[in-house]
Amino acid sequence: MSLSESMDSLVFFGMSWVGILASVVGLLIIYGVTLKFSTEREHRRIDRIGATLKLYTSAESALISALEQNNLTREDRQILFDRMLACRSAPYITTDLLMQISACAEEPDTARLPLLLKTLQRECERLCMERDKLLHRSESPGWGYALWKTIRPAVPFVFAIVILVLLRRLFFLIYALSEPSSTSLLELVNPWSEFGSALFSLLLLYPAVMGGNRPNVGSVLLRLWSVLIAALYLLNLLGESFAPYILVLQLLLFLAGFRLTGSKPRKSRPFAGHYQKDSQELLSPAIAESDAPDTSYPSDSNSD
Repeated sequence: MSLSESMDSLVFFGMSWVGILASVVGLLIIYGVTLKFSTEREHRRIDRIGATLKLYTSAESALISALEQNNLTREDRQILFDRMLACRSAPYITTDLLMQISACAEEPDTARLPLLLKTLQRECERLCMERDKLLHRSESPGWGYALWKTIRPAVPFVFAIVILVLLRRLFFLIYALSEPSSTSLLELVNPWSEFGSALFSLLLLYPAVMGGNRPNVGSVLLRLWSVLIAALYLLNLLGESFAPYILVLQLLLFLAGFRLTGSKPRKSRPFAGHYQKDSQELLSPAIAESDAPDTSYPSDSNSD
């Protein structure tokens, strides 16, 4: 082996090790940053749930006290009113509860309080279950979830490598356009459609795999829908001529996904008979027998 060949081999060997070392350093940095952000996101969710529960339980305590008393003092009415309105600032307040609080604030009525108490109790139970689940996954995860927690911070590194490959593909596509050639329009559309399909699949697959959003009723379905759309890219293995049709199909399915994100409207707002029915279930026998005397909390017309 000549001296020049030896030098070329050493340079290639050194560049290979530099590339491997840079990849490892990049993996460690992305892994650490992703793990830090994921942990902080879980802690913020637990904190927001705790703040919401604190406001809910405070209002729940005032409501129970109001329903157990025949007459409320002006101070008790003001405390109840303030705690109810404070629930509006709860991070995870639902639309149903917000509407009930607004109705109580606009039209004070004792008959509304039992239904409001029932809704608060239901929301507290739901948030407690969500908090317990987060704490369990954070402090004592199961076997499968513990493995996923270890692997998940490395997923952004894999996506970064795939994006670099796509950028390399984009460079060659642009270079092919700059050179004069006799290729037909269809031969130009096919590779660009495949590139667009790959990029679109990555944009949908990354949030579906990484998650991080607060789960709701349709979140699992939306993630599965995103994975399905991204998996359609594999149909490009059948041939480059299918790329435009695959991209159009992915876009159509993506637009169809907007129908899965709409929240179901409320069928009807609570009515007077509904409040009255719940009030008879939740009021104590003494108050029920006296036909729930007036304890309008925000009004100061009655003296103490």
